[in-house]
Amino acid sequence: MRLIFWSVLLFCMWLILSGNFQIANILVGMGVSFSVALLYTKLFPQTKFEMINPYWLFIYILVLAKNLIISNIQIAKRTLSRDMKLAPAIVAVKTELKSDWKKLLLANSITLTPGTLTLDIKDDMLYIHVIEFRDGDSKESITKEFERVIAKI
Repeated sequence: MRLIFWSVLLFCMWLILSGNFQIANILVGMGVSFSVALLYTKLFPQTKFEMINPYWLFIYILVLAKNLIISNIQIAKRTLSRDMKLAPAIVAVKTELKSDWKKLLLANSITLTPGTLTLDIKDDMLYIHVIEFRDGDSKESITKEFERVIAKI
């Protein structure tokens, strides 16, 4: 099942990135995709395979886009303001996600949004640098929206 999943995913990416739908390119893409998927499944055996829910993956992309736009606007406002009183901090946020790839996706999502940077992941704790964190702010608000959607993927 993993072999088929990765083969199809890689083949779709091949077609999208190449933009060439000639029979020769399709055959080469199928061969390369299958070979890479076979190599991956042999090098990284896994007992449990998690299917990705396409609906929640789409919702995640929308949430990521929304957060990117909002955080870019906030950073632009701070950069252009005369008074740039920042309160940077490193906060430890506990995640409820169990899967390593979901934790990695959460960490990367946080890092992609301007103003935040995931420094480390230790077990179920994410250490995040934020450019503004005041007393009384909720640490969980940094990850809450992403974590809720990623858990359902």
